[in-house]
Amino acid sequence: MRTHRLVAAGALALTLAPLGASAQSRWQGSAAAGFDAVAAPEVGGHGWALFDLRGNGVVGRGDLHVNFNTETLYVGIERLRVADRWEFNGAIRAEGAIAGVLTDWRQGAVMRTERGFYASYAQAFAAIKWHPADGHSLELVVGGRGWYFARTPNAQTLTLPTDTWVFEPRLRYTFWRLSAEGDEWRPSAIVPRVEGFAAGVELGLDLRADTAAWGALAGVDDGRNRPSAVIAMARQWARAGVALGARVRLQVDEFASWGDGEDDLTRVRVGGMNPYVVPVPGLPWAALLCERLVAAQASVNVRLPTAGAHEVGISIAGGAFNDVRRVADLLRFDGAAGAALFGDLRFGLVNVHLRAGWALPVGWLTRPNVTALVAVGVRLF
Repeated sequence: MRTHRLVAAGALALTLAPLGASAQSRWQGSAAAGFDAVAAPEVGGHGWALFDLRGNGVVGRGDLHVNFNTETLYVGIERLRVADRWEFNGAIRAEGAIAGVLTDWRQGAVMRTERGFYASYAQAFAAIKWHPADGHSLELVVGGRGWYFARTPNAQTLTLPTDTWVFEPRLRYTFWRLSAEGDEWRPSAIVPRVEGFAAGVELGLDLRADTAAWGALAGVDDGRNRPSAVIAMARQWARAGVALGARVRLQVDEFASWGDGEDDLTRVRVGGMNPYVVPVPGLPWAALLCERLVAAQASVNVRLPTAGAHEVGISIAGGAFNDVRRVADLLRFDGAAGAALFGDLRFGLVNVHLRAGWALPVGWLTRPNVTALVAVGVRLF
């Protein structure tokens, strides 16, 4: 499942952590599984299952990181110290069939199966990261990706993207002042509990070998997928947490994006309540694909007066997103928002995370929208 490098993804958050945030043991293993379900306007959803292995300091002064998530394999060398305040990261990643959840195509959150298709890719990248001061890092990433596409049974008249290669340079700045135990950044934590503040900016280009327009259905082009030869994008995220008392904590996540010349391969996935999307409770996983947006989620977490570190609470998420109607009106913005009740239950090595969400009614949603999330994470060793 292709992410857009949201800090909500636990494995990515660990990678972004500063050099001093090393793990407690040499080897760490975690597993997690979840299902982001749609209850209305239709019944369905998507799930994931993963195994994550990290060897701290087993590659020179760097880490070996292996992650298998549903249909995605990642193998990387991370946080390899090459000089004082400098480190190297490099990895290969491959994803089969359902990259970017492109098998789904929704309009008004209602599925249009004739527009879904299979997407796969193979990717490699290398990065050099500089830590000019504690809590600050600047990273230059150079990568390439090969995209491969195939039809679903219902998409016989859809014009598919052309198989192509992409050069993907990125420049990232990260500020990190979060205080949380190392286990919070394992994928088994599902949603890390944090206090403090962190933020980042990413500037990127995609230079494709083939920029043919795609997405026409029965010869009629919807106009949404005409990628530029040079696709430019800027992403920004922030995460903060603050204690409001002995048992109450406020946590806020924010995300913004601006893109030019993008298509549905690179647009940000919006909707769902899992760690791989910009969350909007009540909307299905990847209900919206947008390149220009501002969104946030705030949650009030209350620790229960029971044995164990169980938390329950309420979250509200939403924002402004471009072309939510998917009619190629890329300059028009509309709102989407939702509320969720959740429980984050910790039973020693096991984390159970439950959410029920409802999307606020807005003009572009034609029916009520209700979703639920069930996820379980296990710290193996």
